Amino acid sequence: MMKNKSLWKGLIVMLAAAFVMLVMPVQKASAAGTTEGSNLTWDSAYSGVITYRGEYYSYNFSLKQSGRVTLAFNVDSVSECAWTKIEEMNFLDESGSVVGSTRVSEGKTNVWIDLLAGNYTLEIVGHWGTGTGASFSFVPSFKSAGETKSEHSMAKNNELGMATPYKIGNKIKAQLACGDKVDIYKVKVSKNSYLNLTLSSKIKQMDITIKNTAGDVTIGEYNITAGTHKYKYFLPKGTYYITFERTSGTGIYSFKTSSKVMPTVKIKKVKDTGKRITATFKRNSDMQGYQIQVARDKKFKKGKKSFSYGNSGDVSAYGLKKGTYYVRIRAYKTRNVRVNHNYETRYYYSGWSTVKKVYVK
Repeated sequence: MMKNKSLWKGLIVMLAAAFVMLVMPVQKASAAGTTEGSNLTWDSAYSGVITYRGEYYSYNFSLKQSGRVTLAFNVDSVSECAWTKIEEMNFLDESGSVVGSTRVSEGKTNVWIDLLAGNYTLEIVGHWGTGTGASFSFVPSFKSAGETKSEHSMAKNNELGMATPYKIGNKIKAQLACGDKVDIYKVKVSKNSYLNLTLSSKIKQMDITIKNTAGDVTIGEYNITAGTHKYKYFLPKGTYYITFERTSGTGIYSFKTSSKVMPTVKIKKVKDTGKRITATFKRNSDMQGYQIQVARDKKFKKGKKSFSYGNSGDVSAYGLKKGTYYVRIRAYKTRNVRVNHNYETRYYYSGWSTVKKVYVK
């Protein structure tokens, strides 16, 4: 009886082991005799043979920074009737999503892909035909994109809540990679200003949009080709999101900004012209108009009056009584803003000029 029990126990152990072997995934041979999931080493040689439909090799690699991965690839037939093509070459991020895919035919070619920092898997998938297969070899290499702040595949700045803080005057170098179409930067404009933006891009085509959190400013540049481009925008005081989006191709880009506060008016002369005060000053063609303000005291608390004009003709304060007045001028720009399905004109002012004193007889 004891012998029978031992026999049954042994049989159960053997059946359990057989079941485990059935359900476990089969590891496929990879480069240089290693198994599925081998780690790539840059500038080392790898090779394999695809002998049946759907067979694949996989390799893992990690990028500490964003950049370009290049595979110096070669495909050869294994017989005269071979199907000499790598049907799929897939790059998967650590979530398992395919961020890039291509096919490779017989011969030598360089396969490259721009990727963010992160963990990846390269899959080389066999042919889907009926031939006897193909052999392949490749040497991987990597070149950093040199990003100012390296973006990670699992932590992208492609949403407003993940926007990268940016300070006007800084230069940023970045990359729009496979699986990463958008970069967003958040910037504060402390005063009504002109923003100068210089973009240098190696991306085939991209767009730039600038929006403020108040919702009254939206600026766009579209279908920007590779090269260097310069732009100038008037931005009212506020917080903005600058978005760079690739629409064709991947690659590196850089941008730098500078700003100039909306210029103040320099009054040349003010004079009494009979119950009115007329001011003379140098005009700025970028401005849409000017506002003159007069008052009875230096702090502009008593008897204050304001008058607005376009960017031509006299700028005067009128209907004034006899006495001493203090005068100042500021420039303005306007923008039509849609509010509740209607448009309204908003005024954006420069700082005030220095104060001048004049006596009205």
